[in-house]
Amino acid sequence: MRCSFCNSERVVKAGKRKRKYITKQQWRCLDCKRWFIEHDGFEGMTYPKEVILETLHLYVEGLPLNKIINFMHQHRGYKIYGSRILDWVKKYSALVKTMEKQTKPKIKVGKFMSFSNRRSTNRRNKGS
Repeated sequence: MRCSFCNSERVVKAGKRKRKYITKQQWRCLDCKRWFIEHDGFEGMTYPKEVILETLHLYVEGLPLNKIINFMHQHRGYKIYGSRILDWVKKYSALVKTMEKQTKPKIKVGKFMSFSNRRSTNRRNKGS
């Protein structure tokens, strides 16, 4: 572990930083005497990063906000508002774009796909 301010390796554990749903290890640098937590891209967030990523994944998959909210409340026990989800989409828009690229279906029309104008044989011919 290195200090995020002076890049020193002389750091010690200095308690825990608690949020509503998560607890992170807090560190103190012995050189610059500053306190910090390890940077993971989700600093200052109330919800765990796994919950945020799962919510963003459901959003990219095309689920409506009310379905995402119900799913997260029923299956994970987190009450998340739609405005919070949209804030996450804005904040992590680069991550959402890469997720969208990975989950988009790639349809190739090739020689094995053909479209036909033939009538179905199950229909009865009217008028005969």
